[in-house]
Amino acid sequence: MAVILTMTAALPSYALDDLSSVSDLLKRMAEANRQLTYQGIFSYEHGGTLKTVKVLHTVRKGQEFERIIHLSGPKREVIRRGNDLNCQRLGDAILRGAAPGLANISRGHLEDYYSLYEKGEDRVAGRDVTVVHVVPKDDYRYGYALGVDQETGLLLQSMLIGSNKRVLERFQFVDVSVGVMIDDMALEPTLTDHHSASVETATCLDNEVDETATPKQWQMSWLPPGFALSGYSVSPVTQRETFVFTDGLAVFSVFIDADESINLPKIQAQRGATVAFLNHLEINKNNYAVCVVGEVPIVTAKKVAESVKHIP
Repeated sequence: MAVILTMTAALPSYALDDLSSVSDLLKRMAEANRQLTYQGIFSYEHGGTLKTVKVLHTVRKGQEFERIIHLSGPKREVIRRGNDLNCQRLGDAILRGAAPGLANISRGHLEDYYSLYEKGEDRVAGRDVTVVHVVPKDDYRYGYALGVDQETGLLLQSMLIGSNKRVLERFQFVDVSVGVMIDDMALEPTLTDHHSASVETATCLDNEVDETATPKQWQMSWLPPGFALSGYSVSPVTQRETFVFTDGLAVFSVFIDADESINLPKIQAQRGATVAFLNHLEINKNNYAVCVVGEVPIVTAKKVAESVKHIP
């Protein structure tokens, strides 16, 4: 497909030729994915299914606006309006394959848990990309193969790699335009039953979360090395507590709430790279469900779920 590039005077510079390390390149990628205006079509493959999706993304007065249209399968549209650039939410990462928290994480921290390699150049959607391999140093996280646009820093291709070098998820633009004008009407949904992604209920991912400010009712007595608390929230309706952890690339959430399904056994499930592990706790004759969900190996999700402790 033809790729159109129309740069504007206000478009930030994310060129990669002045970056001194792979770690710097990844940080630049994380910034570009959120701060650039772009539109395009990408394919997304996971769990044996292949989807084609159109995305329109722009930034106005420091806030993100986005429309996502599924071009294959059931008709679906997702609209996001007014997300502050200073707040990276878990949903943002899921929708665009962005690396939450990466822009703020130190080079030394990332390289403690991953080996970073620049593997040369390639072309994606007609554009020159730098190919980066991110290889985990333990079995508690996945690896990545990334194609980063050399001119803008935008992530154009991503493969999430599990054990035995098996590709669990694949994301790739087939057509992309960067710096184009996106008018208001293009961001409006065409489906009456579209989904509006809330920017109020989802917690922000923040590598500087004050753990002393979170309730002391629950504690994860084991976390994979390098993971830290990046977000915490309580549902005002269900009182479900949500803890979000990241190492700068991988993210998983721990959900804890009153368990109405006490007869269910431990449950584990996986679709593509996303896993879920459900565990049960009985404390003072009260039952709780602990569910770990994220793009981490099942061994990680299980160990975290089984490490959750109640603090009197």
